[in-house]
Amino acid sequence: MTSTEIALLLNSNSEKITRIGEIIGKKIEEKDNFENLNEFEKTFVLIDVLEHNVTNGGFVQLFFNSSGQFSHEILQAYVAIKATKTVEIISKAIQLFPEIPVPKNLRIRQQTLMASSNNLDLWDELDEEFDKYEDDIIQLTLDYVREHIRYFD
Repeated sequence: MTSTEIALLLNSNSEKITRIGEIIGKKIEEKDNFENLNEFEKTFVLIDVLEHNVTNGGFVQLFFNSSGQFSHEILQAYVAIKATKTVEIISKAIQLFPEIPVPKNLRIRQQTLMASSNNLDLWDELDEEFDKYEDDIIQLTLDYVREHIRYFD
């Protein structure tokens, strides 16, 4: 039995997510470097990246920080777990950028965000929409892990 399979036996779903995150986290040698992860592990991590950033500071924080370089990959992660409502919200956030794809370069992203300060109401609306949690992200993520268990560990 793998570490991930054992993690899926834990009592609460949040404990399962935390433990799987710890298992995958051991493969990440430095922040924002996911080269040691396969696509399924990256999907798990990218979901955590968005959840952490948006929960703690909104979409502006996500895009303003280094995590914003993964905007399109994060969108694909939510597509992969079938979080349709959240995909819509992330898509709206990406579309607030004047040019697509969202720039990978941190400085360009930050300048773009600062120049578009008149969109603050739109960012706030997206944060509020996200806070409704119409998708059960934890359950969808665990379903995704179970469905692709052979790619974890």
